[in-house]
Amino acid sequence: MSEELGVDAFLEALGSAAPTPGGGAASALAGALAAALAEMVARFTVGRARYRAVEPEAQAILQRAEQTRKALLALVAEDERAFAVVSAAYAAPRGSYVERDARDVAIQAALAQAMQPPLSATRHCLATVELARDIARIGNATVLRDAACAAPLGEAAARASAINVLANVALLRASDAGARALAEARAALAAAAPLCAEALTIVYQRMNVAGL
Repeated sequence: MSEELGVDAFLEALGSAAPTPGGGAASALAGALAAALAEMVARFTVGRARYRAVEPEAQAILQRAEQTRKALLALVAEDERAFAVVSAAYAAPRGSYVERDARDVAIQAALAQAMQPPLSATRHCLATVELARDIARIGNATVLRDAACAAPLGEAAARASAINVLANVALLRASDAGARALAEARAALAAAAPLCAEALTIVYQRMNVAGL
């Protein structure tokens, strides 16, 4: 979510007919929420006598989660800026052959750049699932449900971010950069699913419940 907008204003803008914010921004925000949940569980663990043995590991998770949350929040605004560049490229004049060629070049360059924020978000969202798994293993038992929520939320955010990568690549002419981006996004999703399942299994075992 951009620094200028609060939650209500962001959701109003998201649900409006305006082109931004859109799916890329929403995906990054969802990832930031997942990272914040993992961060919260770590904060409830650090400094507690009962969890002194895992203090160094919890501290490391806390720092990673905070950094990931901030990075994803920054990507909300970055995604909106990238979309604006794409929109401007499509709006360029095309009355002559020269203008059409220049417009086409600008569109391709803008699309190549626009796939970077969601690709970065996909990476960070994968990290949130890993963070959820890691803090689920050692975190304060009273807030384990929050680690359990972080894992599928992060996985869903990774998938949604990857869809935005795919949407940009689909409009690009065949390019090595597009193929690499799509391969990385697919690999991230393949890694996120088992991490999420592992995090949930850990939480259910520690809660002594059958799970969902």
